[in-house]
Amino acid sequence: MRIGISGYVGTHLTGIGRVLVCVLKEMARLFPEDEYVVFANSGYTFYDALATLPNVKVVDTGVSKDSPLANIIWHQWGFQRSLRQWKCDLAYIPNFSLLLWKQIPTVVTIHDLIEFNVPGKFSRLRMAYRKVIDPLMVRNSTSITTVSECSKRDIIRFCNAKEEKVRVIHNAVDTTIFHEYDKEDVIPVIEKYGLNYKSYFIFVGTIDYPGKNIKTVIEAFFQLKTQQPNNHQLVIVGKDGHNAQVIYDLVNGSAYKKNVLFTGYVPDADLPILYSGAKVMLYLSFYEGFGLPVLEAMSCATPVICSNTSCFPEVAGEADICVCPTDVEAVAAKLKRLNSDDDYCQQVANQCRKQAKSFSWERSAKAYHEVFKRALDFRH
Repeated sequence: MRIGISGYVGTHLTGIGRVLVCVLKEMARLFPEDEYVVFANSGYTFYDALATLPNVKVVDTGVSKDSPLANIIWHQWGFQRSLRQWKCDLAYIPNFSLLLWKQIPTVVTIHDLIEFNVPGKFSRLRMAYRKVIDPLMVRNSTSITTVSECSKRDIIRFCNAKEEKVRVIHNAVDTTIFHEYDKEDVIPVIEKYGLNYKSYFIFVGTIDYPGKNIKTVIEAFFQLKTQQPNNHQLVIVGKDGHNAQVIYDLVNGSAYKKNVLFTGYVPDADLPILYSGAKVMLYLSFYEGFGLPVLEAMSCATPVICSNTSCFPEVAGEADICVCPTDVEAVAAKLKRLNSDDDYCQQVANQCRKQAKSFSWERSAKAYHEVFKRALDFRH
């Protein structure tokens, strides 16, 4: 097969982009007889690692990654033209994109349907746009992949997809990057951020309101500081999103504002180190398709507190890490126990480490390849 891939994954490398890069690395290795053509936006650098693979070609589209409108337009005409030019047998779209028509079999990935589940997650215009394009992607695609059983149920429910058209393929993490690090390797990195080893809690994700529910994370942290005075910090890693100012105002109005560190984006190499140096990772999002940061932290053997809603029970397995995301008292109690009970904290860390090993990019890549082959066979 020659597979043409839409490489637009937003303005920065986030979860969707990481998934695409990891899946392509594995597919290129496992199936060297196939060719993968990635149509990438100007300004991306994270596809450079793919360009070294003999059966992967990265093609610059000339469209800036910073222009959402230009990308919408390009996907309707430029993508189809590029697929013809490169004589692709199959098209793959890994991100939310308007799909009005197709010329060849097309597989799409819908990571989540958050706009149907969390009112006010995005601006009104973006919410309306997503509610239009999701059903179109479902209707016009040949096959659909998604990242959890929770998302599959939503795609069937909200977009009237036939169950047999949707295949669940779980995400994983690159274990050469996200793994346990020795204390001696962690300290020099976290010191750049003014942090001490195992003396901070961490959240990784877009700073928005209400979707990621950082408000509960912050309120639980403040409650812990009141009940169990300590020098710990809360580190929030990520870019500003919708209504980010609500989060900043909450912190700035607190007596503990000096204990909250907003780092913005951090270098890719620093992220697993920051996970490894943290006492606990908190991720209380109301809804996710998969919640990749949770698995990243688990792979670093860092204890996690995450929501008991949407996809999180699938990711957590039997690890004792899920709580109600709206129950600040429960989150604070879990955080307090992990912070004060070393035996329990180690038990949860061991559970996280074990559960993380049940996810594999090799297994996921094989599943994607199977979906691609079936979609191509469907044409014939």
